[in-house]
Amino acid sequence: MAKKKQRKYTITLTEEQMMLIANCVEDIHRFLAGRTELWHTTSVLDNACDVRYRMAEMAKVVTPELGRGMNYDWAGNNCPNEHQRKMIAQTYYLYREMLHQYIIANKHKNVYSSETLRCKDSGEPIKITWEE
Repeated sequence: MAKKKQRKYTITLTEEQMMLIANCVEDIHRFLAGRTELWHTTSVLDNACDVRYRMAEMAKVVTPELGRGMNYDWAGNNCPNEHQRKMIAQTYYLYREMLHQYIIANKHKNVYSSETLRCKDSGEPIKITWEE
């Protein structure tokens, strides 16, 4: 049986909108990998420290097989839940590539300057272009 061809979409965003999406996707990625504090999301709350402390306790439920303070890597390696592992890999690629393109467009040099890592579960590459 032939694989169904995926429909493609083009979205135009401001830089601020792209960064908001990248930060939200990064929170999802880290949450699923065992870093459950949702740093970007909770940063807008007046009681962020208290919320992060409580959210950190969720790691026991999200990644019960890992010890305190541990998390899966960017690709979800060794995660026993196939769906969770795949979503870890896919969300890493999405947020990291957005940050990579932002850094290139703004001519910065930092950890996001290098190419985004990919694995078999990363999904199809995304295309990001920018306008001056």
